[in-house]
Amino acid sequence: MELSKKGRYKLIILICFTLAIIGVAVLYIINWSLIIQAFQVYEGAFEVLLVISIRIIILAITVFYLFNKWFKQEAQYLSDIPFLLGLFFLILLFGKVIDLLWDLTFFTFSNDIVLLFLKFRFFIIIFEVAPLIYLGFEIIFFRLEDKYQKLKNKDYMNKLRAIIILIIVGIESIVVIIAPNNTTMGMILPAIVIPSLIGIVYIFFLAYRLKRLTVVKPGILTLGFFLYLLSNIFRPLIQNILGEVAMYIILAESVDIFVFVIIFLGLYKKKI
Repeated sequence: MELSKKGRYKLIILICFTLAIIGVAVLYIINWSLIIQAFQVYEGAFEVLLVISIRIIILAITVFYLFNKWFKQEAQYLSDIPFLLGLFFLILLFGKVIDLLWDLTFFTFSNDIVLLFLKFRFFIIIFEVAPLIYLGFEIIFFRLEDKYQKLKNKDYMNKLRAIIILIIVGIESIVVIIAPNNTTMGMILPAIVIPSLIGIVYIFFLAYRLKRLTVVKPGILTLGFFLYLLSNIFRPLIQNILGEVAMYIILAESVDIFVFVIIFLGLYKKKI
């Protein structure tokens, strides 16, 4: 019996989720002895585990809520807001699980391994922000559709959004691949994340003013992502002041817990 479109989407998401869990589990198993060593040697390791675990739980709840909301719709489209936001939070969820492993073990790695890991994490970040940028083009095209009539065609608009996103992801991926050292990688991260977040904040603000994206609360999301932008700007400053110590990680993650609670409130809406 052939699966419905909703059934196919559920199966694809389940397969991808399962493969991601297996991949993460393998990484943790390979580095298990280093993780145990971290709890024995590094002060604050348990607190780091606790605060990042809380953030992972919040992200998991958000992912479940958004995909559940998407599947409750009469029809599912990959350009739907709950799907795009759910994809963002799902990738971010696995990114934080990887971050936890990194925070507990990176002291033990050579520079070459650190560089390889940073590149892997940056690829996750690139794909993490892509759904939000894709969503943002809907607002931008909405403002331009009176001038460019082709943008009123939803299929054309979605195809154009996909092409632009592929170009952005491709350029960013090439930059990450050719980055020669950790210092360069440290310069690349703000260049990727901060402009993307500025664009996302502006897009949700436009959505609020234009009364678009009504399945969420764009006013609260504007505030939430603005605070997330500030968090990403001030993280390097806090790191320079405190150093790469447990207190820095605990403080930074605690701030982001507060921020993502606000973002979840912006996503939560009883009626679609």
